[in-house]
Amino acid sequence: MAWSLGARLRAFPGRLWRLLKYLVLRTETHAFCGAVAFFSLVGFYPLATLLLWLARDVLHWPPAEKVVLETLREYYPEGKDFLLRNLDFTVTARGSSFNPVTILWVLLGAAGIFIPLETAFNGVWGVKEHRPYWKNQAVGFLLTSTCCGLAVVFVLATAGLQRLVESQVEGHFEVQLLRYVALHLLALAFSVTVIFAFYKFLPNTKVPSRRVLRGAILAGVVAEAVRFVYQLSLPYLDLQGEHGPYYVSVIFVLLCYFETFVLIGGAYLAAGHEKAEGV
Repeated sequence: MAWSLGARLRAFPGRLWRLLKYLVLRTETHAFCGAVAFFSLVGFYPLATLLLWLARDVLHWPPAEKVVLETLREYYPEGKDFLLRNLDFTVTARGSSFNPVTILWVLLGAAGIFIPLETAFNGVWGVKEHRPYWKNQAVGFLLTSTCCGLAVVFVLATAGLQRLVESQVEGHFEVQLLRYVALHLLALAFSVTVIFAFYKFLPNTKVPSRRVLRGAILAGVVAEAVRFVYQLSLPYLDLQGEHGPYYVSVIFVLLCYFETFVLIGGAYLAAGHEKAEGV
């Protein structure tokens, strides 16, 4: 056991270098990350509107609405007040127009991210043939629908847990701390579950669930760390001065760009390429 641990520690620098080389030095990886960031920008606001509408106008449960707003406030990198004001206005003005056709279009729009993601994951797993566009979008639509369903479960579970904390715990600081911990732990579980679904079902081949689960857990934890570091670094980047009124969108796109490297890196580790002598 000690020898195995020592061997792994000695091999770690080389494996880390091969991973970084695959992610940073390959032009294709940057292209995939940029494409995912673009589709994320296109699909984010309609999906956020849909979730807020479900919490407010369908569930009619203020704690669920509060969880949606808290999550956006916590995880959206910049311009939170601007985003939440506009979401509130959009849901108020257009919430009554939501119908099955509208929801279908929102889900199809969000499924665009699976075009570059499938291509990237196929490359990781050595798949030569990609799905036709319509099959990719069919799988993407199912994954998007599943993620929306998981998001609703996350909202309900978080709202219920926070209500339980408020009813059982005394003291404002303790309540706020437990609410914060509950939100982040459940959000991490949600992220890992979503990433596992991406890794398992998006490549155009069968992949082993056990290895995929390990990669999804690692990617979920690293993605949280990357988001945290990125938000800490924002005051030093002066993106508002460089991009003017577009800086909020640019900040969001850059976060998606960096997080996609984490997604591809987790898939690369799950496929076992970091154990090879070369890439």
